[in-house]
Amino acid sequence: MKTEIKSKRGSMIPCDVYEGNGRGLIVFVHGFKAERSEGGRFTEVALRLAKKGFNSIMMDQSGCGESEEPYDLYCIDNSMDDITSCIEYMFDRYDIDENRMAMVGYSMGGRITSIYVNEVDRRFKTIGLWAAAVSDMNDLSTFVYDSNGNSLKDEADRNGYASYFNEFDNTYIHLSKQFYDGMFNYDSVGDMKKYDGNVIIVHGDADITVDPKIAYNCFNNLTSDKKKKLEIIPGANHGFGLWDDHPEQSKRLVDVTSQFIEECLK
Repeated sequence: MKTEIKSKRGSMIPCDVYEGNGRGLIVFVHGFKAERSEGGRFTEVALRLAKKGFNSIMMDQSGCGESEEPYDLYCIDNSMDDITSCIEYMFDRYDIDENRMAMVGYSMGGRITSIYVNEVDRRFKTIGLWAAAVSDMNDLSTFVYDSNGNSLKDEADRNGYASYFNEFDNTYIHLSKQFYDGMFNYDSVGDMKKYDGNVIIVHGDADITVDPKIAYNCFNNLTSDKKKKLEIIPGANHGFGLWDDHPEQSKRLVDVTSQFIEECLK
Protein backbone atom coordinates (compact mmCIF):
# COMPACT_ATOMS: atom_id res chain seq x y z
CA MET A 1 0.00 0.00 0.00
CA LYS A 2 1.38 3.38 -1.01
CA THR A 3 0.89 6.26 1.37
CA GLU A 4 2.35 9.60 2.43
CA ILE A 5 3.27 10.57 5.97
CA LYS A 6 3.82 14.11 7.17
CA SER A 7 7.39 14.76 8.27
CA LYS A 8 8.51 16.89 11.19
CA ARG A 9 9.56 19.44 8.53
CA GLY A 10 6.00 19.63 7.19
CA SER A 11 6.83 17.82 3.95
CA MET A 12 5.29 14.54 2.82
CA ILE A 13 7.28 11.30 3.04
CA PRO A 14 6.44 8.79 0.25
CA CYS A 15 6.09 5.34 1.83
CA ASP A 16 5.11 1.75 1.14
CA VAL A 17 3.35 -0.20 3.88
CA TYR A 18 3.00 -3.99 3.83
CA GLU A 19 0.50 -5.50 6.24
CA GLY A 20 1.19 -8.75 8.03
CA ASN A 21 -1.21 -10.95 9.93
CA GLY A 22 0.35 -10.25 13.31
CA ARG A 23 1.96 -7.63 15.53
CA GLY A 24 5.55 -7.49 14.28
CA LEU A 25 7.13 -4.42 12.69
CA ILE A 26 10.03 -4.04 10.28
CA VAL A 27 11.36 -0.62 9.28
CA PHE A 28 13.54 -0.41 6.17
CA VAL A 29 16.11 2.37 5.61
CA HIS A 30 17.52 2.79 2.10
CA GLY A 31 21.00 3.93 1.16
CA PHE A 32 22.64 7.06 -0.22
CA LYS A 33 20.79 8.47 -3.27
CA ALA A 34 18.68 5.30 -3.45
CA GLU A 35 14.92 4.61 -3.25
CA ARG A 36 12.71 3.01 -0.66
CA SER A 37 12.49 -0.55 -2.04
CA GLU A 38 16.22 -0.87 -2.79
CA GLY A 39 15.61 -2.48 -6.15
CA GLY A 40 12.80 -4.62 -4.74
CA ARG A 41 14.94 -6.43 -2.18
CA PHE A 42 13.30 -4.64 0.77
CA THR A 43 9.93 -5.48 -0.73
CA GLU A 44 10.82 -9.16 -1.00
CA VAL A 45 11.80 -9.32 2.67
CA ALA A 46 8.63 -7.45 3.64
CA LEU A 47 6.38 -9.78 1.65
CA ARG A 48 8.05 -12.89 2.98
CA LEU A 49 7.84 -11.76 6.60
CA ALA A 50 4.27 -10.50 6.24
CA LYS A 51 3.35 -14.19 6.23
CA LYS A 52 5.06 -14.49 9.60
CA GLY A 53 3.10 -11.68 11.20
CA PHE A 54 5.25 -8.66 10.42
CA ASN A 55 3.98 -5.32 9.20
CA SER A 56 6.58 -3.30 7.27
CA ILE A 57 7.21 0.27 6.23
CA MET A 58 9.81 1.74 3.88
CA MET A 59 10.22 5.41 3.01
CA ASP A 60 11.92 7.68 0.47
CA GLN A 61 14.25 10.00 2.32
CA SER A 62 14.79 13.66 1.40
CA GLY A 63 15.60 14.07 -2.29
CA CYS A 64 15.42 10.33 -2.98
CA GLY A 65 12.97 8.27 -4.98
CA GLU A 66 9.61 10.03 -5.11
CA SER A 67 10.51 12.60 -2.46
CA GLU A 68 9.76 16.16 -3.60
CA GLU A 69 12.31 17.66 -1.22
CA PRO A 70 15.74 18.79 -2.51
CA TYR A 71 18.67 16.52 -1.79
CA ASP A 72 20.22 19.38 0.19
CA LEU A 73 17.95 18.24 3.05
CA TYR A 74 19.36 14.72 3.12
CA CYS A 75 21.21 14.22 6.40
CA ILE A 76 21.25 11.78 9.29
CA ASP A 77 19.06 13.91 11.57
CA ASN A 78 16.31 14.37 8.94
CA SER A 79 16.43 10.69 8.06
CA MET A 80 16.05 9.72 11.70
CA ASP A 81 13.17 12.17 12.10
CA ASP A 82 11.45 10.52 9.13
CA ILE A 83 11.99 7.07 10.60
CA THR A 84 10.37 8.26 13.83
CA SER A 85 7.39 9.70 11.91
CA CYS A 86 6.92 6.38 10.12
CA ILE A 87 7.12 4.38 13.35
CA GLU A 88 4.54 6.65 14.95
CA TYR A 89 2.29 6.15 11.91
CA MET A 90 2.54 2.37 12.25
CA PHE A 91 1.84 2.41 16.00
CA ASP A 92 -1.19 4.62 15.40
CA ARG A 93 -2.68 2.14 12.93
CA TYR A 94 -1.52 -1.31 13.99
CA ASP A 95 -1.27 -3.22 17.25
CA ILE A 96 2.54 -3.52 17.35
CA ASP A 97 4.36 -5.77 19.81
CA GLU A 98 7.43 -3.84 21.00
CA ASN A 99 9.28 -7.14 21.40
CA ARG A 100 8.93 -7.95 17.69
CA MET A 101 10.53 -4.92 16.05
CA ALA A 102 13.36 -5.05 13.51
CA MET A 103 15.14 -2.53 11.32
CA VAL A 104 17.05 -3.21 8.09
CA GLY A 105 19.45 -0.64 6.65
CA TYR A 106 21.37 -0.71 3.38
CA SER A 107 24.71 1.11 2.99
CA MET A 108 24.22 4.62 4.40
CA GLY A 109 20.88 3.32 5.68
CA GLY A 110 22.88 0.82 7.72
CA ARG A 111 24.86 3.65 9.27
CA ILE A 112 21.63 5.46 10.11
CA THR A 113 20.13 2.25 11.51
CA SER A 114 23.11 1.65 13.81
CA ILE A 115 22.73 5.16 15.22
CA TYR A 116 18.94 5.17 15.44
CA VAL A 117 18.53 1.97 17.45
CA ASN A 118 20.92 3.29 20.08
CA GLU A 119 20.45 7.06 20.11
CA VAL A 120 16.71 7.36 19.38
CA ASP A 121 14.66 4.19 19.91
CA ARG A 122 16.03 1.21 21.81
CA ARG A 123 12.96 -0.99 21.30
CA PHE A 124 14.40 -2.63 18.18
CA LYS A 125 15.53 -6.12 19.20
CA THR A 126 16.98 -7.11 15.83
CA ILE A 127 18.70 -5.28 12.97
CA GLY A 128 19.98 -6.19 9.53
CA LEU A 129 22.94 -4.32 8.05
CA TRP A 130 23.42 -4.66 4.28
CA ALA A 131 26.81 -3.41 3.03
CA ALA A 132 26.53 -0.93 5.88
CA ALA A 133 28.78 2.11 6.17
CA VAL A 134 29.30 1.57 9.91
CA SER A 135 32.80 3.00 10.19
CA ASP A 136 34.72 6.12 11.07
CA MET A 137 35.20 8.67 8.33
CA ASN A 138 38.72 7.46 7.53
CA ASP A 139 37.11 4.50 5.77
CA LEU A 140 34.69 6.70 3.80
CA SER A 141 37.24 8.90 2.07
CA THR A 142 35.09 9.61 -1.00
CA PHE A 143 32.79 11.62 1.26
CA VAL A 144 35.69 13.43 2.91
CA TYR A 145 37.87 14.59 0.00
CA ASP A 146 37.29 15.61 -3.61
CA SER A 147 39.44 14.33 -6.49
CA ASN A 148 42.05 17.00 -5.74
CA GLY A 149 42.34 16.07 -2.09
CA ASN A 150 40.41 19.07 -0.80
CA SER A 151 38.24 18.63 2.28
CA LEU A 152 34.55 18.47 1.39
CA LYS A 153 33.63 19.05 5.03
CA ASP A 154 35.60 22.31 5.03
CA GLU A 155 33.81 23.33 1.84
CA ALA A 156 30.44 22.58 3.45
CA ASP A 157 31.40 24.53 6.58
CA ARG A 158 32.30 27.56 4.43
CA ASN A 159 29.44 27.50 1.92
CA GLY A 160 26.66 25.59 3.68
CA TYR A 161 27.17 22.67 1.27
CA ALA A 162 29.86 20.80 -0.63
CA SER A 163 29.68 19.93 -4.31
CA TYR A 164 30.01 16.14 -4.30
CA PHE A 165 30.57 13.97 -7.38
CA ASN A 166 28.14 11.05 -7.20
CA GLU A 167 29.77 8.18 -9.07
CA PHE A 168 26.52 6.23 -9.32
CA ASP A 169 24.96 8.66 -11.80
CA ASN A 170 27.99 10.80 -12.76
CA THR A 171 26.49 14.04 -11.46
CA TYR A 172 27.43 16.63 -8.88
CA ILE A 173 25.06 16.99 -5.95
CA HIS A 174 24.98 19.19 -2.87
CA LEU A 175 25.87 17.62 0.47
CA SER A 176 24.91 20.01 3.22
CA LYS A 177 26.78 21.15 6.29
CA GLN A 178 24.11 19.27 8.26
CA PHE A 179 25.01 16.10 6.34
CA TYR A 180 28.68 16.41 7.29
CA ASP A 181 27.89 17.38 10.86
CA GLY A 182 25.93 14.15 11.25
CA MET A 183 28.55 12.04 9.51
CA PHE A 184 31.31 13.27 11.80
CA ASN A 185 29.43 13.81 15.06
CA TYR A 186 27.57 10.50 15.38
CA ASP A 187 29.66 7.46 16.33
CA SER A 188 28.13 4.54 14.44
CA VAL A 189 31.00 2.22 15.42
CA GLY A 190 30.57 3.03 19.10
CA ASP A 191 26.82 2.61 18.82
CA MET A 192 27.20 -0.92 17.44
CA LYS A 193 29.59 -1.81 20.25
CA LYS A 194 26.88 -1.03 22.81
CA TYR A 195 23.85 -2.35 20.90
CA ASP A 196 22.29 -5.20 22.89
CA GLY A 197 20.04 -6.72 20.22
CA ASN A 198 20.49 -9.32 17.48
CA VAL A 199 22.48 -8.39 14.37
CA ILE A 200 22.89 -9.87 10.92
CA ILE A 201 25.55 -8.28 8.71
CA VAL A 202 25.52 -9.08 4.99
CA HIS A 203 28.31 -7.88 2.72
CA GLY A 204 29.81 -8.74 -0.65
CA ASP A 205 33.48 -9.66 -0.79
CA ALA A 206 33.84 -7.65 -4.04
CA ASP A 207 32.33 -4.44 -2.64
CA ILE A 208 34.58 -1.50 -3.52
CA THR A 209 32.06 1.11 -2.33
CA VAL A 210 32.02 0.01 1.31
CA ASP A 211 35.11 -2.09 2.00
CA PRO A 212 34.32 -5.60 3.33
CA LYS A 213 36.76 -4.98 6.21
CA ILE A 214 34.10 -2.64 7.62
CA ALA A 215 31.72 -5.59 7.93
CA TYR A 216 34.33 -7.72 9.69
CA ASN A 217 35.23 -4.89 12.06
CA CYS A 218 31.59 -4.24 12.88
CA PHE A 219 30.94 -7.93 13.51
CA ASN A 220 34.00 -8.30 15.73
CA ASN A 221 32.92 -5.30 17.80
CA LEU A 222 29.53 -6.82 18.66
CA THR A 223 29.13 -8.04 22.22
CA SER A 224 29.13 -11.78 22.72
CA ASP A 225 25.73 -12.05 24.48
CA LYS A 226 23.64 -11.41 21.38
CA LYS A 227 22.63 -13.52 18.40
CA LYS A 228 24.86 -12.40 15.55
CA LYS A 229 25.58 -13.53 12.03
CA LEU A 230 28.07 -12.38 9.39
CA GLU A 231 27.16 -13.42 5.84
CA ILE A 232 29.79 -12.71 3.19
CA ILE A 233 28.47 -13.26 -0.34
CA PRO A 234 31.24 -14.32 -2.74
CA GLY A 235 31.60 -12.17 -5.85
CA ALA A 236 28.99 -9.64 -4.74
CA ASN A 237 29.66 -5.93 -5.13
CA HIS A 238 27.75 -3.13 -3.40
CA GLY A 239 24.64 -3.88 -5.47
CA PHE A 240 24.37 -7.57 -4.48
CA GLY A 241 23.86 -8.61 -8.08
CA LEU A 242 21.44 -5.86 -9.07
CA TRP A 243 24.07 -3.97 -11.07
CA ASP A 244 25.67 -6.92 -12.84
CA ASP A 245 22.86 -9.43 -13.36
CA HIS A 246 23.52 -11.88 -10.53
CA PRO A 247 20.03 -12.39 -9.08
CA GLU A 248 21.27 -15.29 -6.98
CA GLN A 249 23.20 -12.80 -4.84
CA SER A 250 20.10 -10.74 -4.09
CA LYS A 251 18.18 -13.95 -3.41
CA ARG A 252 20.75 -14.99 -0.84
CA LEU A 253 20.63 -11.50 0.71
CA VAL A 254 16.85 -11.71 1.06
CA ASP A 255 16.86 -15.33 2.24
CA VAL A 256 19.40 -14.98 5.05
CA THR A 257 17.93 -11.70 6.30
CA SER A 258 14.35 -12.95 6.34
CA GLN A 259 15.33 -16.18 8.08
CA PHE A 260 17.40 -14.36 10.71
CA ILE A 261 14.63 -11.91 11.61
CA GLU A 262 12.05 -14.67 11.78
CA GLU A 263 14.25 -16.81 14.04
CA CYS A 264 15.09 -13.92 16.37
CA LEU A 265 11.59 -12.53 16.70
CA LYS A 266 9.37 -15.61 16.77
